[in-house]
Amino acid sequence: MRTDRCSADHSPMSDRGFHRIEADLEASWLEDWVGVGIAEIEAYLAKHAAFLSFLDGETATSNS
Repeated sequence: MRTDRCSADHSPMSDRGFHRIEADLEASWLEDWVGVGIAEIEAYLAKHAAFLSFLDGETATSNS
């Protein structure tokens, strides 16, 4: 009866954005999580430092 509707309603889902729970239960999950967080903070600080360096260059050029 509902076989036609069920097959249309249950299209294959994408695995993008999903992870397996076993990955959360591994012994290294905390180190992995911290490592990702630190890498993101370092990338943010590097962008900030580059912007400050750019501003310093602009200030030096305009003061000359």
